[in-house]
Amino acid sequence: MSHSHRNGVRRAAGRPVVGLPTLTWLRAFEAAARTGGFTAAAAELSLTSGAISYQIRALEAHLGFALFERLPRGVKLTPMGVAYLPPVRKAFEQLADSTLGLFGGSERGEIAVHAPVSLASLWLAPKLPAFIAAFPAIDVRLSSVIWDNAVPDEATDLEIRYGSGQWHGYRSEQLLNQRIAAVCSPALLQRARASGDPAQWLPRHLIHIMGHENHWLQVRQALRVADLEERPGPTVDTTIAALELAANGAGCALAHPIFLSAYLKTGRLVLALEHDFADDSSYFVVTPERPRAPRREVQHFRDWLKSAAALDAAAAVPGGTAGPRGAVGPRGAVGPRGAATRAGPAAGASGP
Repeated sequence: MSHSHRNGVRRAAGRPVVGLPTLTWLRAFEAAARTGGFTAAAAELSLTSGAISYQIRALEAHLGFALFERLPRGVKLTPMGVAYLPPVRKAFEQLADSTLGLFGGSERGEIAVHAPVSLASLWLAPKLPAFIAAFPAIDVRLSSVIWDNAVPDEATDLEIRYGSGQWHGYRSEQLLNQRIAAVCSPALLQRARASGDPAQWLPRHLIHIMGHENHWLQVRQALRVADLEERPGPTVDTTIAALELAANGAGCALAHPIFLSAYLKTGRLVLALEHDFADDSSYFVVTPERPRAPRREVQHFRDWLKSAAALDAAAAVPGGTAGPRGAVGPRGAVGPRGAATRAGPAAGASGP
């Protein structure tokens, strides 16, 4: 490469960016578009409504297009304003990320997370210290729920849901797919063995979980005991309640292995059957469908969740019931006659 050409590259790289509007105009536009009005944008930026209006008019004059339609009560983005907002927001977010990455920052962020009670208590909460250590400037507000919100909650940044992955008004991404394991107390397993046919005896002592009815239907199909006479038993609305009942000898519970590690390690529960059963429903990371991109804090938490779930999936033992990091139940679990390792479809209902 010639000396003159190299100098030409340097001159081109040093040329100013042309056509770029004033940053204050762009900031006023983004704030007004996000908050839905000039008054709210003015309050956020500590300016007057008149100043916001002036800056947006200056931006519109610079671009040669109207970005807002002025209405008797408020403003509304024009089609050009709708098209312009995403690249403006992306540019601000990239600038903020670069500034934070290079120079650090003292501002704290907060995210609101909803998760099913059992998943929040038995899987997510034990892992949260790792996220806090990796992202000390992000505060997590974790709320445990039993039933999902039918309408998107604007105050919630991210949810973990169990089901088919289809929820109106939400974007979903698969997090975990778990097989179904049958567990009971050691004493109950001994009673099942004494009955002479544990595979027939244990299902007669089932602890039912609302929202997980199809788990039992799948297990019945896999065990080939569809004609088995059912007996009434305890019914609860969370998996953690079913596991506590099972640990205290009240019956046999069906649960996902990610909930069982501590119970199996301490011996409070044992695997009632040596086979586990497929579940067509999964856990999903769910976010409300919004015109703006998720905040940086939400993206960090979502990426961390996916990594944590991938580690658990990689640690599971193929072909057997395994908990996190390969925690497998003790030997001696009952093997049903002719039991299959795959089962029929699961319900898409949300489960606790």
